[in-house]
Amino acid sequence: MMGAGLQYATSPGAAEDAVKLITVSVPTLGSKDVLVRQAASSLNHLDMLWDILLPSATFYAAEALWKAEGGFPKILGMDVSGTVVAVGKEVTKFSVGDQVWGFNAAGAVWDGSTLGGLAGHAWAQMVRVGQDAIGLKPKKLNFTEAGSVPLCGLTALSALKAVGAPWKSGATVVVLGATGGVGSLAVQIAKALGATRLIATASGSKADFVKSLGADEVIDYHTEQWFNSTRIADKSVDAVLDTVLQPGTGDRAYGKLKNGGGFVTLCTGIPRCGAPTPSWLNTLRRPSVRHTALRCASPPMGDCATVENLNELRDLAEAGRLRAQVQQTFKLEDIQAALAQFKAGHITGKIGLTMQDREEILV
Repeated sequence: MMGAGLQYATSPGAAEDAVKLITVSVPTLGSKDVLVRQAASSLNHLDMLWDILLPSATFYAAEALWKAEGGFPKILGMDVSGTVVAVGKEVTKFSVGDQVWGFNAAGAVWDGSTLGGLAGHAWAQMVRVGQDAIGLKPKKLNFTEAGSVPLCGLTALSALKAVGAPWKSGATVVVLGATGGVGSLAVQIAKALGATRLIATASGSKADFVKSLGADEVIDYHTEQWFNSTRIADKSVDAVLDTVLQPGTGDRAYGKLKNGGGFVTLCTGIPRCGAPTPSWLNTLRRPSVRHTALRCASPPMGDCATVENLNELRDLAEAGRLRAQVQQTFKLEDIQAALAQFKAGHITGKIGLTMQDREEILV
């Protein structure tokens, strides 16, 4: 079968250009695994190993480990969207023909041969996943849409829960970076979970789009600073979700948060998180305000990538409360063009990948 990834170990500076189509064997199933014929996936920051394994010594050390374990060729990709074509003998949750989706977080930690491989093997025509890593795909989303949601959707949902969602009595919520993969889903999820005033930052040219997702107010970051008191009053906000990750954001958020409020940001690297968390002085001054730097992981390393959360996203999609946002879709063989578009930035939603134009799937 065909997949996209790294054939051999390389340098971090050359790794992106080295991603290419590779012929690999169809995965062998364990007793609790399912084999999914991939219809679609998408590109995520976590897929760009050369950008997240910092400093470069970390990247080289990881490659040495993968090489020693037989981790090459390394098929990249985290988001799963396709149809079950085979199941292990102990699988009880899925049957052949089920349409499924998911984030292969567990496979990124241990895929049956490589420890800490940080690759979900989803940019391929077939992917092996544990039955506890996937769920039934929402019927209201097509495969391409479904392939764009799992990692970013789980991240957004978990981030909002970390700062108080669901809100039974309403809440003022700020989403920084509302047009990206996580942000565009976070706006919708926050509104579905009880946010009564949703303030989002985005380019002014995309304000109508962000409002269509559910934002009540949009701050154009080209012309206004979201943290100005004339725009958002101090100590007036229940939660701030940061997807932009600019230095100093944590301290600025603390100035806007009510007592008992919460700030959540996202890790940018491995092993160092690199998120713009508040200073220790601010955390001491305002002990009732909580803060979290989130990296979406599966149990036992975290409670973000769970089937329960995935099913919650499915329910929101089926209820019409969650729409996927795919700016552009590329075929698997055009992976280099997809990476170039991703690197260029300013993406509205996600970059999608479709897998099944090729018929030479050798099982």
